[in-house]
Parts: sequence; C-alpha cells; structure tokens
Amino acid sequence: MTAPDALAEVRSRIDSIDRRIVALIAERQECVIRAGSLKADAAAVRAPARVAQVIEKVRAFAAEQGASPDVVEAAYRALIAAFISLELDVQRGAHDGADNPELLLQRALSSADQGEAAVATSELIRLLDTTPDLSLRLRATVALGELLIASERAAEAEIVLAAASSAAEGAEDLNDVDAAELERVRDLLDLIR
Repeated sequence: MTAPDALAEVRSRIDSIDRRIVALIAERQECVIRAGSLKADAAAVRAPARVAQVIEKVRAFAAEQGASPDVVEAAYRALIAAFISLELDVQRGAHDGADNPELLLQRALSSADQGEAAVATSELIRLLDTTPDLSLRLRATVALGELLIASERAAEAEIVLAAASSAAEGAEDLNDVDAAELERVRDLLDLIR
C-alpha cells in the first residue's frame, strides 16, 4: 500500500470515529439541555465543583484507555465551556438573548468577571462570528484579546486583534467611542508584539 493510500485509509477511519463522537456529543447535548432547564440560576449552571469533578474523571478515563490525559482535558474543557454557554441560554429560557449581540457581550463579560474564561471566550467568538456592528466587534475584540493574553495565548490574541484593527481602519467615520476601542486594540497588539 502506498503512503497516500495508507493516509486515505487512516483519514477514513478518523472520519468514522468523528461521526461516532458527534453522535455522542448530540446525546450529551440533550442531557445538557434537560439539566439547564432544571437548574435555578447561572451559578448552578457554571458549577465549578462539578466541572472539576468531570475533568478529574475524564483524565482517569483517558489514562485507562491509553489516551493523553492532557489532550482529553483540553478537549473536555472546550466541550464544557460550549455546553455551559448553551445551558445558560436554556436556563434563561429558550435561548433568551442569544440573538441580541449586546446581551451576548454582557453575558461574556460577566462570565469573564466570574473567572469563567473558557465560557467567556466561547461567547465572544460567537459574537464576533455573528455581529456586523463595528462598535460591538471592537468591544468584544478587546475583551477576547485580554482573555487570550491572560491565558498565555498571545499568538491567537494577535490574530484576533490584528484582524479587528485592519477591519476598523477600513471603516469610515469612526465615532469617538469606536476610535477609543480601536486604540485599545492597538495597545494590546503593541503589548504582545
């Protein structure tokens, strides 16, 4: 078998595994949505003790299965952050505010203030992916840049900040608030360069 054929076979197997993983994530999502509807408030959704318990458990499962506990932990932290964001939407009632960019920004900032950097990062990325509003994009970019820098992810922060800076520079007639946010974006870029 040639190297390209072997690689195609391995990729096909990975695709099959991914299909099973996504099916399990969908099953887990059903449980998360149900759990979100049963919890009384955002604190119950964030549940840092439960997050720690899950991480400890999956690290042990990883070791038992011969997988890297660090890789499994990183994957689960991202998965948990995304599910916490979804569960917060459910807990607030049928995705209340999910279509309101200003509320999404406020929720992300609140998550960051409560030490939930992964949740805040997920929410800010979602906001940047969905809103065309320059003011909101600049505010979200500053918050995301600060979170990424604090998480020692300067390379990612630089990409996000540079893209926002370029987009804003092409905009016509920035108001004073937008100009100040753009200056904060540039200051953060200077900090990490």
